[in-house]
Amino acid sequence: MFSAGTAIRSESGVTAVEFALLLPFFTILLFGIIEFGQVLFLQAALQHAVTEAARCATISGAAGSTPDCSSAGNVATYATTQAYGIAVAASAFSTSNASGFNCVNASYPFNISIPLMPAINLTLTAKSCYPA
Repeated sequence: MFSAGTAIRSESGVTAVEFALLLPFFTILLFGIIEFGQVLFLQAALQHAVTEAARCATISGAAGSTPDCSSAGNVATYATTQAYGIAVAASAFSTSNASGFNCVNASYPFNISIPLMPAINLTLTAKSCYPA
């Protein structure tokens, strides 16, 4: 039998209790790092797509050239092929020609979902301009 003094000084199970208390925080930290890495990757892929599309609009502006970036729709379609790792619609890209620059903008919605946390909605944006 245990006496009251022995039960108070007993340390069996302390590790399990500490683990149970810290597990939610470590889970949030781990999945937060993973989601942050995804956001960085998607932002880099989106920026690459708009950069290449703006370059295409400047360099190969003739209809029938490869790649054909003679219209805004063709530029958006080309941008979707350059967005590596993202399934993004051509409607996410917009083009403009202001002050002698071919500019391509993109907007991509992203939902951050971390266990034990409310969902966070982000909109990733990218813009690139090349001289016309």
